[in-house]
Amino acid sequence: MKRKPELLPVRIYGDSILRQKAAPVDLEEPGLPDFLQDLVHTMYERDGVGLAAPQVGVGKRIFVIDPGWSDEEKHRQPRVIINPVIESSSGENVFEEGCISIPGIYARVIRPSTIRVSFTDPQGNRISEELTGYSAIVFQHEYDHLEGVLFTDRISALAKLKLKRRLKELEQTTVDGVNIRADIFRPDPHEL
Repeated sequence: MKRKPELLPVRIYGDSILRQKAAPVDLEEPGLPDFLQDLVHTMYERDGVGLAAPQVGVGKRIFVIDPGWSDEEKHRQPRVIINPVIESSSGENVFEEGCISIPGIYARVIRPSTIRVSFTDPQGNRISEELTGYSAIVFQHEYDHLEGVLFTDRISALAKLKLKRRLKELEQTTVDGVNIRADIFRPDPHEL
């Protein structure tokens, strides 16, 4: 009988795991295939285009992305990214980002527009490719989660000042990594 994927609890701004650098993944780790299935399921259920393992309380260098997915089209092409490396970057792109772990908050972030990356897929193949545009933004956003960096760390000082009160309020809704207010989680299809 095929296992039904589980919805994983998403960690919210203020949870310490979101600030920790994730550890490398061993593809032989027990339960890894089930976890990957759950991570993909959770990304779609939370209307995201990406989700990193630390966002669900697992400090491992894994994330899933689907930059082309949208609520309207419902065409899913998830990619599982294990032990990624950003090898080089160039150009500049400005995009308004949001995050499943920072619900309701958006800000413009400057990132490289082109990146060369390598990562391992679930079958153990090492893949190297160049990403541009929105795919590059999504990859970098999720990669940052593996480094303990949030998109709010990459915004201007003025933008941070404007968001300070809202971030503090969000942080106060988190106790031991658990969101204590059910109404705070209103995901947006543009959240990464």
